[in-house]
Amino acid sequence: MTDNARRRSRERLEERERGILDAATKLFATAGFHATSTRKIAAAAGVSEGTVFHYFGSKNELMLGILDRFYNEVLNPRAAEILDTIMDTRGRLRALAMHHVSSLAADNALMMRLLQVYVGVDLEILGQDKQSPLRDLNRSYVGHLDRAVREGVERGDLRNNLETRPLRDLFFGTLEYGLRTHMYRHGTEGLDAYVDALLQPLWEGLSNSDSPATPTELLTERLEKACERLERTSERWEKS
Repeated sequence: MTDNARRRSRERLEERERGILDAATKLFATAGFHATSTRKIAAAAGVSEGTVFHYFGSKNELMLGILDRFYNEVLNPRAAEILDTIMDTRGRLRALAMHHVSSLAADNALMMRLLQVYVGVDLEILGQDKQSPLRDLNRSYVGHLDRAVREGVERGDLRNNLETRPLRDLFFGTLEYGLRTHMYRHGTEGLDAYVDALLQPLWEGLSNSDSPATPTELLTERLEKACERLERTSERWEKS
């Protein structure tokens, strides 16, 4: 077989794999994981059911393939690019936030629905006492936020008593909750402005101030205050 023939063969195989993943993505997000059979996926992808099993051994492997592609082809590359091209700490956090919500909101928040589906399947199949493959994917992705925060602290833009794990939960949790409520009422219209409104009180709680922090000004207290401001902001937007 010539090099060109090998390349064309590889491209056909990769195209078929993408077609299967695309079909499974739509069906899992719309019909649900358990209601979607491999036969339906095969029909939507235009291949035989045996071909689906040739590429993916089970529906769970298909789900992992979808999420792996989302993290490694969509989330991680752009997040890395943001950190390499934007040096301002606040600008970095805003760009990471906009990238996160726009990626989840794409195609009517299809990926957000799919992640919610997988969490239930993940707990059911693996059990809560076992390591989740999704955790590994998340770890690589949230590392970009960790870097932005670490370098922000080093530059003096952010407080030096920030704890990584609660900060991650606050950042991503706020964005994903806000995305759900905003899209329910407004779709993607005005999403940029809404993200800015969510980030403002968060930034106020994280940024360094001119006056030094007192010993009793603990991170948990500041996060609670930031959450209160976020809730008030969300209520104002929901009434608009």
